[in-house]
Amino acid sequence: MTFNPYKLSGKLIIYSLALILFCTRTNSQNIKSEATSPQWPILYVNYSITNKSLLTGGLEFCLECKNKNKFFLGAGYGITNSYDGNYYGLPDMHLSYNTKNLLFLKTGSSSKNAYAVGGLTVFNMIDLGFGYSFPYNKEKIPTFEGFTASISFRITKNKDVYTKLNIIQ
Repeated sequence: MTFNPYKLSGKLIIYSLALILFCTRTNSQNIKSEATSPQWPILYVNYSITNKSLLTGGLEFCLECKNKNKFFLGAGYGITNSYDGNYYGLPDMHLSYNTKNLLFLKTGSSSKNAYAVGGLTVFNMIDLGFGYSFPYNKEKIPTFEGFTASISFRITKNKDVYTKLNIIQ
């Protein structure tokens, strides 16, 4: 009998995820400390336009939610409008730094390009940015090169993600 890792890979992944979820749940109930793992992920939707439009959606994790300045680590998948009748999907990874002063800076990468965007954030719910995108290879379709405008929306139940409005009386 020969060992075939491809037959066991699906079951092994499911069992591993179940074990990780069980261990995380039991440890979080038994240990009460300030340093805990990140909360439930944030759903985000981003629309950006360079030389073509790109609609991206995915999950973000708030790495520093207790501080007023927040780091968001995100992973998602985007769909670009057609090039010669074809639509393309692009994986996306990014890191965003949002300040308490309503500013943000985001850098990220897909399989085709790298980008940097900065701009205004509205309570960490909406990010309005402007930046630049650099393609990895100009000959392969799709290419994203040039100035970039983007808008991002964050949706979560974790109230620590959003900036609180303080009204001085």
